[in-house]
Amino acid sequence: MKDIAGKTAFITGGGSGIGLAMARALAREGARVVIADIDEGRLQAGANALAADGAEALAIRLDVTDPASWVAAKVATDAFGPVGILCSNAGVGGGSGAFESYDPAVWRWNYAVNADAHLHACRTFLGDMKARGEPAHLVITASMVAIVPPPISAAYISSKYAALGIAMALRNELAGSNVGISVLCPGMAATAIVETTRALRPVDPEVGDAATTSQAMQAVLAGGMSPGPIGEHVVRAIRADAFFIFTHPEWKPLVEAQYADLLAAFGASADPAYAGDDIGAVAAANRRPR
Repeated sequence: MKDIAGKTAFITGGGSGIGLAMARALAREGARVVIADIDEGRLQAGANALAADGAEALAIRLDVTDPASWVAAKVATDAFGPVGILCSNAGVGGGSGAFESYDPAVWRWNYAVNADAHLHACRTFLGDMKARGEPAHLVITASMVAIVPPPISAAYISSKYAALGIAMALRNELAGSNVGISVLCPGMAATAIVETTRALRPVDPEVGDAATTSQAMQAVLAGGMSPGPIGEHVVRAIRADAFFIFTHPEWKPLVEAQYADLLAAFGASADPAYAGDDIGAVAAANRRPR
């Protein structure tokens, strides 16, 4: 997508952090922006920041886990302008503790926000983006932990793996269409995700070691990269039609080690008599006419 000016961008988690940074960067390029967020206080603050920038913007309260909330958001957005840039960005942390101790409600909520919401976003806007036939772009926010998993929350890591998988599947599905796609994999960013997680968590607050870990992560993120440059980097990637958006190059050696380990695990076939998978046939069987 070379021409961002005049496009309408819809950004979830747009009230603060990376979402607001993307909105501001897109607005500077002439886009009209819709910021959607569940936190009304941050949403208003984000709207005020955009207004101060002189941006043409609309703020919508949105619960990304609620299909009815998406319906209402689409009605409001359609009146503002047809979406040409969709940034499915909202996310929450997954909590702490050993995997076997996870509360199922927290697990399901984490997936609802970090993975399922991408389906809701695409069901709401992607069909129209395709149908208009104009250059359009989809950005899905995953994380560096979806590529190099540190020993933290299994819920967060696995839900971000799901987000990466969704983006990679859509990359194939959208190939040759008018809709480009990028997956944003940031490292540590100075956002309010820990506080948001704490406020929205569907069960009792974490206590003991889990609460201590939460506070420690909040301190780590406070020293992370400012969201502003991340938003600008996303705009450059949209222009370049880049799929992977990496903002923190210090993770590269860890990625190299991760994939070296993966590739080294390939050896002889488990069944030497087997002719091998016909990968081309698998692709052809799933190919749909455009």
